[in-house]
Amino acid sequence: MTKSRSGSIFALITAFCFGLSVPLSKLLLDEIEPWMLAGILYLGGGLGLLPIYYLRNLRSLPKNSLRQKDWGWLGASILAGGVTAPVLLTIGLSTTSATVGSLLLNFEGVFTALLAWTVFKEPWRSQVFLGIVAITSGGIILSYTEHTNVGLSWGALAILGTCGAWAMDSNLTNKIATRDPFQIALLKSGIAGLINVAIAFFIGQTLPPLPTLLAALAVGFISSGLTYVCFVQALRQLGAAQTGAYFALSPFVGATISVFFLGEQITQVLVISAVLMAIGVGLCLQEK
Repeated sequence: MTKSRSGSIFALITAFCFGLSVPLSKLLLDEIEPWMLAGILYLGGGLGLLPIYYLRNLRSLPKNSLRQKDWGWLGASILAGGVTAPVLLTIGLSTTSATVGSLLLNFEGVFTALLAWTVFKEPWRSQVFLGIVAITSGGIILSYTEHTNVGLSWGALAILGTCGAWAMDSNLTNKIATRDPFQIALLKSGIAGLINVAIAFFIGQTLPPLPTLLAALAVGFISSGLTYVCFVQALRQLGAAQTGAYFALSPFVGATISVFFLGEQITQVLVISAVLMAIGVGLCLQEK
């Protein structure tokens, strides 16, 4: 299997698993407050990866463990993608539908590519740029709601903030993508989860009942554990801009699940936005 094909497979797995997490998180918000949910999801990723990491190390120790010069990149990625982004996402989902929230997450691929090209100096891709224009157009249409006469809704703004934080996280993690993906994912999920749970307790939020807690930890294992391992593998082989383009498929997974399983309504605006975004993602994925 070629390196690019392997990277594409990891990127597609990442997109699918994360797409599942948005409607599932929306359901969990009925019983868990936003900041606490953000912490529990990431904590679930760390706890789920811990036995896998331990058993793997019993067989053979990885040769590409994190080094001293990598900790700064990891710390910055934890702050951006592990602490800031999930809190903004859960706050945004508390005031928007899972379908709209899922489609707005297409902007993560946009922001990731723009940062990769401008700040982190990855090669410019004209076809990806055209895809970004289409995705942005769909997002602008989608972000205006019938309940507001001017500007974006607060929920939409929070989700766009999530996209910006995760885009920065993607580019920061790309700097250490050659290191052990299990170690990176375990440390990031575990530390971010502990920080957010501690903050949630500090501001007066409480843990949910045990069945709900276990369900949230399970969702977190998929969305913040396994997803992140595959994400680092994809970054290693494709780079941040192209991985971000593949990751733009995840909102369509989330939107589809929201419509069919949560019974959310399909509107004309939703369809137009989805078509524009699908065209944009298609352009991005065709770039060699």
